[in-house]
Amino acid sequence: MTVAGMSVPRIPRVVVVAALSWLGLALLGGATGFFVRLPFPGPQLIILALVAAALVAATGFPALRTWIDTLSLRVLVGINAVRFIGITFLMLAGEGRLAPVFAARAGWGDIGVAVLALVLVAAGEPRTALGRGLFHAWNGFGLLDLVVAVFTATTLTLRGAVPGIVPIVSFPLVIVPTFIVPILAATHVVMFRRLRAMGRAGHGR
Repeated sequence: MTVAGMSVPRIPRVVVVAALSWLGLALLGGATGFFVRLPFPGPQLIILALVAAALVAATGFPALRTWIDTLSLRVLVGINAVRFIGITFLMLAGEGRLAPVFAARAGWGDIGVAVLALVLVAAGEPRTALGRGLFHAWNGFGLLDLVVAVFTATTLTLRGAVPGIVPIVSFPLVIVPTFIVPILAATHVVMFRRLRAMGRAGHGR
């Protein structure tokens, strides 16, 4: 299987089933208004638990870790093209349906991460210290963007801001905080580990 010229190995079936079940539950929670009705800090605790679960699965579940380790760094970076979803945040803010401060931070941050991800994918695998440094910098920026988005959403919820972040915890965008963010957070951690390993290998030559 290939994606934009990049080889992607077959994912274990158990992982596919688990991911689809997770996605289905996230969409159901958004469609039924579960996350909107859930009082603070319910949604935030669920998101943090999902991030932790994704990290544990990516690093501690042998079948999934083995599969992830077969992915090229370009594939892991390229996944972040999904963050062009930030355009939707800006559109919703323009319509008065989403808090402008959230759209400005999470929206533009996501777009910036996505654009730079495509640049790094086009540049190819980092084979020099400078290349690894650029990937490290982008990876840190990408992870920081997720942290800022979650922090901003939490702050707005505490303040009872209007408009707030209701569209983000409603169908269909609910998959962003409950599915996409945990997966991206886990991939950032995996990439830091991969880049450190590449650095050690480079110094060993």
